[in-house]
Amino acid sequence: MKFRSFILFSVLVLISLANAQTKNPCNPCSKALQGSVFQFNDKMGRNTVTFKSQAPLEDIIGTTNQVSGHVAFDPQHPEKGGHGEFTISVASLNTGIPLRDEHLRSADWLDANAHPNVKLEIKETKNFKPVKVTNESATYDATLVADFTLRGKTKRLEIPGRLTYLKENAVTKTKLPGNLLAARASFDVKLSDFGVSGPKGMGLIGTKVGETISVETSLVGTSAAGAMAANPCNPCGGKAMNPCNPCGGKAKNPCNPCAGKKKKP
Repeated sequence: MKFRSFILFSVLVLISLANAQTKNPCNPCSKALQGSVFQFNDKMGRNTVTFKSQAPLEDIIGTTNQVSGHVAFDPQHPEKGGHGEFTISVASLNTGIPLRDEHLRSADWLDANAHPNVKLEIKETKNFKPVKVTNESATYDATLVADFTLRGKTKRLEIPGRLTYLKENAVTKTKLPGNLLAARASFDVKLSDFGVSGPKGMGLIGTKVGETISVETSLVGTSAAGAMAANPCNPCGGKAMNPCNPCGGKAKNPCNPCAGKKKKP
């Protein structure tokens, strides 16, 4: 009986691991890597997120171009939806006034020391509507169901967005190598949902800072393996930069399947 229970347990573990790997865009055996995982890590800083606060006493417009992330999306079968993740550094947010940026990073506002990143995790993509589809490109309007994390608090949002897939050609290669995915989205962030209240007793929110911040994204990612070089999970990356490469950094590589084994004397 114990042996049969052990076998059943082992089978369940293997199934769980297989399912986890199937959903893992970094899995080198995943079909998702075969041209439909797009990396958004433009080192030239052309990906931008813009945020705007409107209040009676002041309007504030801020930006960041330090955006990193990935999206798994099959442009041939958009009905399957997509998922992904984006991260921006709070320290990279720029409102045009250095002192204001310093205040923004402080514990009274976004508390960059305790919560250094803002994160958007796309759980589901639904309601796909074709806008224009040709042999070389496809544009869809869709709804992104995502978990947005700010200042350590997470809230589920439904975000209207537009995805445009472009097959590699002479024009797209001037931007990035590989097939491209352009992603645009707009959504609102209510500061009180994330515990952002400003300095106590000063009443700045609602007078100098809007209660709700509008956010717009303009991002382009690529399916090219070369663009994944900075991705630590990239199976095609160079040994020196890729700690997940099973051929490199074995001693310090948590992703190395051979790691953790003691060498025989």
